[in-house]
Amino acid sequence: MLAADAVYDWFNPHDTQRRYPTEATGAEGDRRDPYERDRARVIHSSAFRRLQGKSQIFAAGWSGYLRTRVTHAMEVAQIARAIATNHGLPGSLAEAAALAHDLGHPPFGHNGEEALAVCMRPYGGFEGNAQTFRILTRLEPLTTRHPGVNVTRATLLGVLKYPGGRGGVPAMYEDDAAFDAGWLYWGVPAGDAGLPRSIICQIMDWADDVAYSLHDLEDGIRSGLLSHHALVTQEAVERVTRRVQRALPALDRDFVGHVLRTLYTRLDDGVSISPSTARIRETEGTYVHRFVTATKVEVTGTPRSSFDFRLLVPEGVQLECAVLKAITQELVLRDQRTGVSARQAVGTVTELFELLMETANGDLDDIRAAVLPGDVRAELAVCGSEGARARVVCDFISDMTDAQAGEYHRRLFAAPQTSPFAPL
Repeated sequence: MLAADAVYDWFNPHDTQRRYPTEATGAEGDRRDPYERDRARVIHSSAFRRLQGKSQIFAAGWSGYLRTRVTHAMEVAQIARAIATNHGLPGSLAEAAALAHDLGHPPFGHNGEEALAVCMRPYGGFEGNAQTFRILTRLEPLTTRHPGVNVTRATLLGVLKYPGGRGGVPAMYEDDAAFDAGWLYWGVPAGDAGLPRSIICQIMDWADDVAYSLHDLEDGIRSGLLSHHALVTQEAVERVTRRVQRALPALDRDFVGHVLRTLYTRLDDGVSISPSTARIRETEGTYVHRFVTATKVEVTGTPRSSFDFRLLVPEGVQLECAVLKAITQELVLRDQRTGVSARQAVGTVTELFELLMETANGDLDDIRAAVLPGDVRAELAVCGSEGARARVVCDFISDMTDAQAGEYHRRLFAAPQTSPFAPL
């Protein structure tokens, strides 16, 4: 099979085009390729820095070694780059898309996302990947000349995991779609199943699955919430089987039991109560290597675009990855301690949204409206509908880190009057 770079020019003018042509080329002396510039723009964005304060599985700040959303993004990027490079695709492009893929996640991870999705249901919805697109194209300030960070078309397409939308929420909110959809998918016909995903997006998505299935499992074990000895119990096999069968009904209990026993055997040294950090990482590295090198890229004829490639992952590898993900979902996230934290996160986001929407719909000149920053109030003042105001409030909340949202909520709902000069 030919390498992807032997049959397609990944640096053609269409893929490397930016929405705003004023920055189509680099400054004099800049030898980076367009995707390396995209990667730099993502890394230097404030949205990326905020990921260090947003939950992955555990709340940011719980421990110095547990992953946050930013470390997850970096690990996804490393895996995506390895897959792309193996198949002759530009690693810098895969890395840029992977680093950006979670920019739209709100505080408290998926719990915060679900809470905002419920709050925004009457106003066009909320979904993390759609918010990522909004940040890249509109919200993140890079220059006074245009909104967003103006990454290439190929990088934007590499981020859009759900081009047909997800959970009733479109891939781009209505105002974002009117702004950029025509340019983004210029020349790309929709098939029977709707708009396709680029090969870079397919790679990013698989890298995300690999990172989630292994790195979050490592955090569950190292945090003490999951004992590796539990993996070979009948209860664990039954619970993980039920969990994974929600998405894959045909997956049988024997396969799940085999995956759990294999993982246990690799982690257990026959002596210790829990595996050492070195043993966990050695086991993790074995899986990552296999999940990366098992992939192939299929090229359709003479490719005319990045949509003429397909990432092939053996079915057995996909199922094994799904079982490993289900271990974290069932045995870590359903622990009472993480459950209490999840409920608190949902309440925090929901109560903030309700209070701030009441403020946004009221008199913005009222002194109590100053609970919102001045720039947010100015933006609300020119909104022409309640839906537009809801989107501004949603952007404001989703931008927060876990700590910011928690402190803001505490000051609004629980704390006694303190110094007005204490920072929020």
